[in-house]
This record gives sequence, structure tokens and C-alpha cells, in this order.
Amino acid sequence: MKHSERYGPGVPAELDRYLIPSEQIVFMFRRHWVVFAEPVASTVLSLIFLAWLSSLTGGVVITVATGLWLVVLARLGLKLWLWYDELIIATNRRLMRVHGIVTRQVDIMPMSKVTDMRYDRSVTGQILGYGRFVVESAGQDQALSSINYIPDSDLRYQQISQIIFAPSETRITAKQRTPGTRVPIKEPDHR
Repeated sequence: MKHSERYGPGVPAELDRYLIPSEQIVFMFRRHWVVFAEPVASTVLSLIFLAWLSSLTGGVVITVATGLWLVVLARLGLKLWLWYDELIIATNRRLMRVHGIVTRQVDIMPMSKVTDMRYDRSVTGQILGYGRFVVESAGQDQALSSINYIPDSDLRYQQISQIIFAPSETRITAKQRTPGTRVPIKEPDHR
């Protein structure tokens, strides 16, 4: 994999096409490994079934069953390829999902358009370490309204909340404050 000239190692060169020079990558990830639980289980269980079937019978039945197992194995390979090929990126300006093998697609949601965000963690998500974001924006339904199987979801939630709900223009650091000065508060516009 070729690395980005602008962002350095660990960032695919393809992202140079989609990101503008002033954007900073906050995080980038692939979905949690748990997305492989069902395809791997299906492949293993169908192999066990094939072994059991081959002990009972032979001939055409085994040939057909082996062909079906190869289809299930190919499905696992395709799921792995799709997982590797998909990236979810948050920059200081937008949330992006880059995916697709034949047709490359880039789903984008500007951070300025996000009006609300929900963070869900199921019991299995809490145990295995993944979560889900449900992002709402003003206007119509967005391509990135729901992002499932987010690894290190607690950290990602804090990072994206910092971008969405504390934009850099209104953030005041301790260094900028002097004792006795008032911190300006920007109230939301309720129309």
C-alpha cells in the first residue's frame, strides 16, 4: 500500500485525492473485527457439515456440497476484501466513509451540519470493545447517518464530540484565560 505524501505513514495515498490541504485527520479506522463473526462461523460450520456429509455419502452429493462450501469461502474472502477496502475518516471539517471495490464511493458529512449525535454500545459491544454512532443533521437523510462497529468507540466518541460540539473558534484554553477574566459563552440559536 502506498502511503500519503501529505499525511505520512499509515494513511493511504488515495486520501490525498479526497482531503483538502488544510484538513487535519483526527482519526481513521476500519470497522471492528466482530464484523467477521458471522462469515467465519458460517464458513467453519459449513466445513464441519461437509466433513459430516462426506462420511455418510459420496459422489455427486459431495461434489455439489464442496462447490457450495467454496461459494461460502469466497463470500468470506469478499467480506474481508470489503472490510480492508473501507475506511472511515474524521477530519477537523468532515466525517467521511471511503468504500467500494468496482465503484469507489466517498460518503461525506460536514461537521458543521451535524445537529445531534447518539452513541450506542450494546452488551456485546461493551464486552468486545465496539460501538455505534447515529449522526443527525439538518435537512434530509444523510449517507453517514449511522456508523456501526466502531473500534475504540469511547475514544472516538470523545474525539468527534470535541470537533462537533466544541469547534476551535469557541474553544478557550487555560493558557488564553487569565485569572478574573470572563469566558465568553456562545448560546445556541433556538429558532
